[in-house]
Amino acid sequence: VIIIVTNRCQFPSPPCHHCPHCCHCRHCHHCHHCNHCRRRFDIQYTSYCPIIASHCEKSKIMLLEASLDACDACCIMEDEKKHQKSVLDETTAFIRAHDLELTDADIAKCIEEAENGDDEQRTDVTSINKKELLSVNSCGSGAIMNALVTVGLHEATDESSRWIAISATDRILKKRAKLLKKGLPLDGDGDGPIIMGPWTNAAIGKEVFVWYSKCTRPGHGSEYPVVRSRGLIPASAADVVELIRDSDRVTDYNKMALGREDQAMLTLQVEGGGGSDLHCSETKCPELGVPGEAKIMSSKSQPPLVRKPLEFKTLFYARRVNDGEEGVETDGVAYITVGRSVWESPDGTAEGSDGSTIRCELMLSVNLVREIKTENGEMWCELTSITHGVSPGVPIFVGKQLGLVAAENYIKDIRTLFEK
Repeated sequence: VIIIVTNRCQFPSPPCHHCPHCCHCRHCHHCHHCNHCRRRFDIQYTSYCPIIASHCEKSKIMLLEASLDACDACCIMEDEKKHQKSVLDETTAFIRAHDLELTDADIAKCIEEAENGDDEQRTDVTSINKKELLSVNSCGSGAIMNALVTVGLHEATDESSRWIAISATDRILKKRAKLLKKGLPLDGDGDGPIIMGPWTNAAIGKEVFVWYSKCTRPGHGSEYPVVRSRGLIPASAADVVELIRDSDRVTDYNKMALGREDQAMLTLQVEGGGGSDLHCSETKCPELGVPGEAKIMSSKSQPPLVRKPLEFKTLFYARRVNDGEEGVETDGVAYITVGRSVWESPDGTAEGSDGSTIRCELMLSVNLVREIKTENGEMWCELTSITHGVSPGVPIFVGKQLGLVAAENYIKDIRTLFEK
């Protein structure tokens, strides 16, 4: 392999993230880096190629893509069919942020890459319309993830009257209220101690609670309902969050899922330290400044009564919940995952669609996993799930009914998986 090394970018215009020569390798196309654009060096991807790692990590200089076209050290096989439509990475993904608490400085970081773009791109913080989408890039996406976590924790733990329980949930909660008023013990599944979290409306035994609500966040998608479900899982919180984050296992518990694929890893995770860790809130990604794991992924599902499969492309972020964070009650270890759709263009449109699927939008996806302490040391946790989706072509009423059924089955199917 012939390595061509240069101390300066040979292609300073157009901006380097649009320039194919600023990629280390066509297999590792996420690893944009050169002195001109100062893109981040992500060992997560270059660890597959020792030649890239040994040069870029030490000297911080660009390796021309042409020099590595025949690199035998890259163990990733190229799959053109997988990437021929719309490959999303951190430089080409845009996300809605109109309902997120972001400072002007946060927004400025998200549009920093647009400063050298064309006239249609936003260049001035003071002229930003927050209804527009922000770039999910290496500078500002950490603030977006933190803002999504804040929204997710509020939605998952809000026990106000805005949430309307389905009939089965309503009956259980009304019966529970009567027992508590009379000072009687709550009903469990057996003679042993009741496993139950110390928070309001905690689930017991085989119960699965389901609520729906109007969206309280104004703007795009607010006309669609938000669905919440809650139930106990016989496993540790860590095991449940590992299951949820694993794209290869999504079909094990989601009967409507046709598959899910990770397209880009946004957080830096290095074996032996130096990066973020899903299970440790102390270690943070040096680029994004956040703990946990963040990635962009694509998925397809086939709900009943819908003619074409639904397609989603999503920013997924998972991390541990700190004790007392946002006023959330916990009983031990807790995790949260949040998700929101990303798009190929800053106007919120998809590229490369062949019409075989319906591109849908996920305004918010949340999984709050809270471990519960037990007297006998058994591992149990409670899973609270939130879904707020926008499905064009699917009537809102139909989408709501499908969402309520799916939310209940989601809890039951994950529980069944761990009961085996």
